[in-house]
Amino acid sequence: MTALTATRTELLRRRSAISFAAQGRDLLVDKRMALVRELHRLDADVSAEREAAAVLAREARALLEESTAEEGPAAVAAAAAGAATGVVAEREDRMVVGVRVVTVQTSTVRRTAEERGAAPALVAPSITSAAEAYERYLEHVLRFVALEATVRRLTEEVARTTRQVNALENVVIPGLEDEAARITAVLEEREREEHSRLKRARDRARATQDPPAQNRGERDHHAHGPEEA
Repeated sequence: MTALTATRTELLRRRSAISFAAQGRDLLVDKRMALVRELHRLDADVSAEREAAAVLAREARALLEESTAEEGPAAVAAAAAGAATGVVAEREDRMVVGVRVVTVQTSTVRRTAEERGAAPALVAPSITSAAEAYERYLEHVLRFVALEATVRRLTEEVARTTRQVNALENVVIPGLEDEAARITAVLEEREREEHSRLKRARDRARATQDPPAQNRGERDHHAHGPEEA
């Protein structure tokens, strides 16, 4: 058990620390609740993007197979090679419920035939349809990835905040309360000892100032002498 300096100043410090720790715990609990609410909201968005991406993936795959069947693999491969300019993505930091999260910002995914590197008249309509379908699919995939990254970061923050709350509730505050109780017990014991000491001192002083009646009578007898016969 840690030795304590049992003074009223130390007791006040412990009580102040308990109050401060309790305020910090309450703020962290509020933060955790806000994070959980945001996670619930984002979960719906993630589910919607996941479902939309799955639907678009099937549509794009069907259109690609159709264009391959109509135009042949070589024509599709040539169109794909000309359109393979890539998608520019940039990292962007933003705050969500006081937590910094990283999102991905992309350039426009949907492009015209010219932007894909081919003249519209030279590209079969079925290939254009497949390309447009995959671009729509890619938009949802990128949104899904960004949302999922945000959800992962917020989930980590919820776990970290929970650990902090538990540490305050189960370790810090009980420890401070125990120290305050030990200091209080020592101060109360000192107060009882001081009260007893003062009582004994008053009793001794009273005994010195007010001797027993028998002793007073003997002193009076010796002072006046025996009565005359």
